[in-house]
Amino acid sequence: MLVERKEYIEKETNLTYVESVFKSENILKTTYFPHSQRLYIAFSRGDTYLYSGVSPEIYQEFEDAAESHGKFFHKSIKNKFPTQRTFKLLLYELEGLREVIENHIPEEDEENE
Repeated sequence: MLVERKEYIEKETNLTYVESVFKSENILKTTYFPHSQRLYIAFSRGDTYLYSGVSPEIYQEFEDAAESHGKFFHKSIKNKFPTQRTFKLLLYELEGLREVIENHIPEEDEENE
């Protein structure tokens, strides 16, 4: 489930990217750069990989995955794009993302308030 999505535009460089946090067994966070078609995926243990050549359409399908983001990743991204392990999130970064997930109120609950 998509928990949080933020779009950023850097004024100095005009760089646009999207950061999303997921409530998923495997996928914790993504950072997507549509102009360069680079997708960074941080997995639940903090290992972060770069997937190159991911089109905006594929990324949007990934975000919109109704059944499971993990299943969509395995079917449509893993082993389909050039991959590189880039870094591991630090403990405080992992804890911060997990806090965002824990404090998330599902949309249907927000509507009932």
